[in-house]
Formats: sequence, structure tokens, C-alpha cells
Amino acid sequence: LEALKKQAHDMGLSDCVEFTGRAPDHQMLEYLNTADVCVNSDKYNSMNDKSTMNKILEYMALAKPIVQFDLTEGRYSAQEASLYAKNNDAEDMAKKIMELLADPERRKRMGEYGRNRVVNELSWEHTSKALLEGYEKFFTGKFY
Repeated sequence: LEALKKQAHDMGLSDCVEFTGRAPDHQMLEYLNTADVCVNSDKYNSMNDKSTMNKILEYMALAKPIVQFDLTEGRYSAQEASLYAKNNDAEDMAKKIMELLADPERRKRMGEYGRNRVVNELSWEHTSKALLEGYEKFFTGKFY
């Protein structure tokens, strides 16, 4: 952390970079609501490729467009709500962020798509049915 703070200072970014540490939910919501683009910088590895991070669904619920690496579960969850950078390629990710920042209409469409997907497909109301069916099959031994 100290090395990052020093780097931000040395780059002349101290006045625009804040190291918050763990932020309370209400503060995080305030921050996210100011964002034009949300970024998931989780690099490709076997765990990240098969996991959707909560932040992806949170960004989508807030109608925010996303840029992330091209991870299997991230792509499944976000679909058209995200642009996908080449895995672990920070330069490609930066280009995708800049591309979205330059296109407000595209950001709006992507954000709306993500919000609709969360509400109509990925909310607990919809996903709980499949989870309960899976538990039922497991506990009754009825795997077809």
C-alpha cells in the first residue's frame, strides 16, 4: 500500500487518487453512482475464469457499462453489458475503457442491457428456482 501511495505521489496523482481501504456499503454505492464506466481488473486464472464476482452484478444492477478481461463466467453474466479485453492485457483494457468513455450512447445502451438482465434473468427471484431444483435432485438422488 505504501509503495502504491508513493507511486501515485510520484506520478502527480495524489490529488485525484484516494486509497479508501474497505469502504462501507453506502459509501461504495455513492462512489459507483458517479462512475461512467466500471472496471473489473481481475486477471485470468482458473478461479476467476469460473467465478462471477459480485461487483459485476452490482455494476449491472446500477446500469453501469463494464470493461473486464474475457473470463468465461464474467462474459456469461454480463454479456452485452461489458466490453472484453484480451486476458491480462492492461493496454487492451485501457483502450476498451477509453472507447467507452468516448461513446455516451453506447454506455447508456450497455448499462440498460445489464440492468434489464439483472432484473429479468439474474435476480434471486429467477435464479433461486434453479438452485432449489439442484438441491432437490441432490438430496433425493434424482440425477437425470
